[in-house]
Amino acid sequence: MKFTCQRDSILNEIANASEFTSTKSNLSIIGNVFLETSNDKLIIKATDQKMGFSSEITVTTETEGHFSVRCDKFLNILRALPEDTICFDDKDGQMLITNEKKTISFNLRTSTEDFPELLHVDGSFFKIPKKVLLKLFDQTSFAVSTEEAKYFMCGTLLSYESGNLIMVGTDGKRLSYIKEPIENEIPAFDDITIPSKFINVIRTFNTNEGDFDIYIDKSIMMIRSANCEYYTVLVNTPFPNYKKVIPAAQDHFCKIKIKDMDEALKRVSLLVETKFKRIVFQIENDRVLISTEESDVGMAKEVIPCEFDGNPFICALNYTYLQAPLHVMEGEYFKIWFNDPTKAFVIKPDPEREYLHVIMPMQVN
Repeated sequence: MKFTCQRDSILNEIANASEFTSTKSNLSIIGNVFLETSNDKLIIKATDQKMGFSSEITVTTETEGHFSVRCDKFLNILRALPEDTICFDDKDGQMLITNEKKTISFNLRTSTEDFPELLHVDGSFFKIPKKVLLKLFDQTSFAVSTEEAKYFMCGTLLSYESGNLIMVGTDGKRLSYIKEPIENEIPAFDDITIPSKFINVIRTFNTNEGDFDIYIDKSIMMIRSANCEYYTVLVNTPFPNYKKVIPAAQDHFCKIKIKDMDEALKRVSLLVETKFKRIVFQIENDRVLISTEESDVGMAKEVIPCEFDGNPFICALNYTYLQAPLHVMEGEYFKIWFNDPTKAFVIKPDPEREYLHVIMPMQVN
C-alpha cells in the first residue's frame, strides 16, 4: 500500500482515532489504528471493543492495500513531521514515512493481524442539532461519577419526553439536569445511559455547527458527523431514579453574581483542605462569608454581596460542586434554593432556564 497526503489532514483523523484505542488490554491489536486505501480515499478505523471510530479522507493512492499500526507511535510521528506532503509506503511489514524532500524518514512496523470488525447498524438515523446535544453534555457531564464501582453512574442518562430531550448526570453527591426542547421530530426511544468517555470524545471533536445523525437502540448509540462515524456500547445497568433527588419545592433563596462567587471560590480554595475540598458559607442579610476551616496551613475568608430572603445560616459544600455548574451557567446571576442547610441545595440561573444542579451539603466541623 502506498499513498500521499498533507500531514494535517491525516494528523487530525489519527488524533481522533487515538481516543478509541486502548493499550491496557491483553488484546494488543486494539492499540492499533487500521488504514485502508480504496481509489483515492484513506479509510481509518479504531476500536477499544466498547467504542468505535471510522472516517475517510482524500489521498493520492499509488497502490491499494490495508494494514494496522500502533496508533500512539504513528500519532507521535505525524506530530513531529513538518507541515508538508507526506508519503506512506508499506513494504515487508514496515511502513516507510517520508516527507516530500526525502530528508526525514521513519520505519514503523505494521501488523497483518485481523483487525476487529466495527459495529454496523441497519436501522434508521434521526437528526439532532449539534448545539443541542453538546449543550446537554456541557450541563451534565461534569457531575458524572468517576468511580468504577459506581458503574451505573459512570455516564449520563438521555431520555425523550413530549418533544424534549432530557439529560441527567450524577455521582450520588450532586446531580445536574437539563431539559431541552427539540423542534425536529425524532422517534421515541427507551432511556439510555451514555458512557462518560464517549461524551467527552464527542464534545472534543465537534463544534455547534450543523446536525448529528444519530442511531439509538437498547445497547448501542451511533453518531455520524461529516466524514466520521462514532459508536459506543451503552451502560447496561439502570440509572438511579433522579426524580426523587430533585426537591419538589424550596422556600428560600440566595441570589449572587456568578462572577463574584466564581472569583471568591478561586481565591479562598487556595487554602482549602485538599481531600474533602470543604468550604464554609455563612449567609445573612445581604452578604455571604466564604471561608476555609482553620488548618496547619492557615485559613482564608472573603465576603461577597447577595440578595437573601431567609434566616441566617451556616453550611458547608465541596466547592468544586458549586464551581463546576457556574462555569457553564448562562447569565449574570444565579440562585441557591434551599429549605434547610442540612438538606439538598438546588442551583439555578437567574432568570431560570431549562437546567438546574442539585448539591448535597457537607457537615460543618
